[in-house]
Amino acid sequence: MNNLKKSLVYRAFQTIAGSVLLCVLAACGGGGSDGGSISGSGDGSNQTALPAPAPAPTPAPGGTQLQGCAGIMPLGDSITLGVNGGYRNNLYAGLQQNNCGVGYVGTQIDVNTRVADKYHEGHPGWTIGDIAGSVNTWLASTQPGIVLLMIGTNDTAWWSAANAEQIGARHDALIDQVRTARPTAWIFVASIAPQASAIIQPNNIDRAVLTQQFNAVIRSNADARAAAGQRVRFVDVNSVLTTADLYDGIHPTEAAHAKIAQKFLDAIRAALGPA
Repeated sequence: MNNLKKSLVYRAFQTIAGSVLLCVLAACGGGGSDGGSISGSGDGSNQTALPAPAPAPTPAPGGTQLQGCAGIMPLGDSITLGVNGGYRNNLYAGLQQNNCGVGYVGTQIDVNTRVADKYHEGHPGWTIGDIAGSVNTWLASTQPGIVLLMIGTNDTAWWSAANAEQIGARHDALIDQVRTARPTAWIFVASIAPQASAIIQPNNIDRAVLTQQFNAVIRSNADARAAAGQRVRFVDVNSVLTTADLYDGIHPTEAAHAKIAQKFLDAIRAALGPA
């Protein structure tokens, strides 16, 4: 074969090969059902489509997840003070396992606390109104990121001229007060412990019944706040205690405080999320 013929055959082969290649490329861009489609650009060229973006995660109730355990204020009455540190001992040890930087804040120091961190804001004999009268000062000086609120026992145990709804309204106003002072803080609202049956004046009502009615009100209020996106969570301490857990018909024993700690621990861990 002479050189001219060889050249003509070579050019013909190039033309046919190019046509076949274009055909294959066109077939690949035909938008098959296997998801490997090619989307056309504005200038008529073909570009491989990027994977679809993952859907945005659903935000946790309250706008975000709890980011850490620093600056926890245990806030309440003598049950927050507890026996030898009360629930604060087991809660502190439990949160250390989460490696979330656990630390208590408060203006009070309990030297009988069994863990090294002895700060708290538990005031024996105080009512909801008493706490409301001083809490702004405590919040300003300690700047808590978490408030563990358990208050109302002294509003229901000894004397009451108010019913559960009225006491619950005072309690709800206290939550508003804390939220106003510390708008980014998480508030874990605990039900109060059960109480041994006794008729209290002037309402002539059984305090055991009044306690349960009050707990129902604060649960409803706290759940409504959580549903509205507030960083407020209800902690049902009452559900794990009976009058057998009380050493005087009002106050939980040291052993019973471990049950209270577990309820707070579960609630905080849930707010922290899987991480």
